[in-house]
Amino acid sequence: MKFLKPLLASVVFVSFLSASYAQQINNLINNGPSDATKLARAYFMPAFKGFGFGMNSAWYNSAKAKNLGKFDIKIQGTAALVPAQDQTFDISKLGLSNAASAKGNPVSPTFLSDNNNAASVSLKDDNNNEVASIDLPKGSGIKFAPSSQLQVTVGIIKNTDVSVRYTPQIGKETGKFGTLQVLGFGLKHEITKYLFPGKLDKIIPIDLALAFGYNQLTYNYKLPIADQQDDQNTGRDLGQKVDVKLSGFTVDAILSKKLSVFTPFVSVGYNSSQTQLKVLGDFIVNTGINNGLPPTPRYTTFTDPVNIKQNDISGLRANIGFSLHLAFFRLYGSYSIGQYQAVSGGIGFGIGK
Repeated sequence: MKFLKPLLASVVFVSFLSASYAQQINNLINNGPSDATKLARAYFMPAFKGFGFGMNSAWYNSAKAKNLGKFDIKIQGTAALVPAQDQTFDISKLGLSNAASAKGNPVSPTFLSDNNNAASVSLKDDNNNEVASIDLPKGSGIKFAPSSQLQVTVGIIKNTDVSVRYTPQIGKETGKFGTLQVLGFGLKHEITKYLFPGKLDKIIPIDLALAFGYNQLTYNYKLPIADQQDDQNTGRDLGQKVDVKLSGFTVDAILSKKLSVFTPFVSVGYNSSQTQLKVLGDFIVNTGINNGLPPTPRYTTFTDPVNIKQNDISGLRANIGFSLHLAFFRLYGSYSIGQYQAVSGGIGFGIGK
């Protein structure tokens, strides 16, 4: 279960994770894929939830759709705050195999938590003899999940606009930090005229809209041969790599009111996010001692040892925020509450209403 080292590398796409921190997870449990997956899921759980909640944030800052051909471009950042209950996990409640158990206090920090000392895990052989004691990774010292968005919104037909979030593939899979790509699209349609037909939609003091947004983030990292888990020191490329896909969508009803250059809004809706994380390749680990004279190490090869596929966020969320238009300059801010809480802010520029 030294597989947690490449798993940590799977989140280097966030700005606060450095290669030096990834190297701290050098010495983790080597008792098999099942226990590795359970520990990885528990350790990274708030990161999965936080990134998913953050990705679904800040799609819009008004119910008013842009007129045909009008557009704006915005750059924004979101911080999803990790609640206290998600900053630790209890090893004894993970259902690890009989060969792995906590030593002393079983409570250990998750990835997005204080940089506190972590719990230790005892590894035992078939005769119940301890063969190793492993310290789990500490928390990162950061209690929020950051995400960023580059978004273009364009009016297409009356009362409707579309938004696109896109970054070309950044980095190289075999590079120090791997490759990252983001793709998303959104759609917003004003419904004021349906609820208030005739001339009422012209005099009603608010704007109402329905909006949909979908995001997908993919990350790939191939471990250099020197960093691959190979207790036999074969020196060959074992194809060890990490593939991550984070995806999510949100559906919202929005109410806003334009007050000169300032537009406050509120919204309520449903959002969902999913994580797919795979650790692929052959991992050669020392799993015991062969009886004999002299005794020799026993090596086991695990192929594609970790496959996490799960729903992280699913439920209602509410948002409140504003946009400020000063000529072509834009300023945005919002706050979201649901399974997590998040704050977003950004700047941009645009042409027309």
